[in-house]
Amino acid sequence: MSDIYQIDKKSKQAMIPTDTGKRHKEQYVENLKEGDVADDFFAVKMKKPQRTYKRGVFFEFVGTDKTGEISIKYWGGENKDRVKRLYDSFTVGDVVQVRQGNVEIYDERPQISINEKNGGLRRCSPTEYNASDFIPALDESRIDELFNVIQTELQSFTSEPIRRILLQFFEDPEFLDAYKHSPSAITHHHNYVGGNLEHAVGVLRLCKNISEMYPRINKEIVSCGAIIHDIGKLKEYRYVAAIDKTEEGNFIGHIVLGDRWLREKIHGLRTRGFDIPEDLEQHLSHLILSHHGKYEWGSPRLPKTIEACVLHQADLMDSQVKNYIQNLEEAKRLSEEQWAYIYDSDIGRRRAIYLGTY
Repeated sequence: MSDIYQIDKKSKQAMIPTDTGKRHKEQYVENLKEGDVADDFFAVKMKKPQRTYKRGVFFEFVGTDKTGEISIKYWGGENKDRVKRLYDSFTVGDVVQVRQGNVEIYDERPQISINEKNGGLRRCSPTEYNASDFIPALDESRIDELFNVIQTELQSFTSEPIRRILLQFFEDPEFLDAYKHSPSAITHHHNYVGGNLEHAVGVLRLCKNISEMYPRINKEIVSCGAIIHDIGKLKEYRYVAAIDKTEEGNFIGHIVLGDRWLREKIHGLRTRGFDIPEDLEQHLSHLILSHHGKYEWGSPRLPKTIEACVLHQADLMDSQVKNYIQNLEEAKRLSEEQWAYIYDSDIGRRRAIYLGTY
């Protein structure tokens, strides 16, 4: 890699000219270790406000690629305007190029520190990098395998109104592509391309198993709910080089977006003369609006039917188990010990998890 550093004589700051041509990353987060010098691209997942320290102003952001994420800190001098211009030059979802970033260990985790005297940072053009380097994604073969489960279920519905509602979504090529590839979150669980499909299949399987145990459950209602409960996430998230929320996602959120979308499809069917019962609309709407289960978890309604109860519990189980697995994999990547500590938002502090096998 050629030396691209130039020192601006007036500011004494390392300036980074634009690279030419598109290239793949060489230094992935999962391989960075203490003592390494980071010279590569990172997608911006989150930015924190600028703060002062004894030598000037610094800021921190979270950089990601398809293998993980890492905290990146830029240590500026006393020229606050210069640091602010750099801070304002990129935003969440952009890809930045880091030069001469030192990999250190802070709070038991790797981080990258950039000193403005000998390091640099700049926003990159999409023509310089490959987006596939940054967003973790399921293989297309795995996505096809998962969607086959959904397709099989779609063909099994005997209720004509439910089948028509689902076909309104799944016969739309744009919806279909988004459904197969959307992530399910920015963090926490299934936060990768194809993650929302994988989550839907997991919830569907749990709902079907629970329904077999309790015959009074309306199997088609709860299966339909499992398939469409998170469709609002297709409008809530966007992803190019990092997963971020859309304007609709920030203002409204996936639960209400999903409910609106469902009602729009039902209204469209009715205007074309199809009979969609009012009580079916209310039950399906309730499944979407109550699937988070608790007001404090962002649920507009509490579950008020047995089907809504089943869907909430299946959604919670799939998300929590997957979140634990992802925490386990991340902890194993960072440590060779038998035990590690992760932050648990339910108790507000870190707790131990076992990394071994039994």
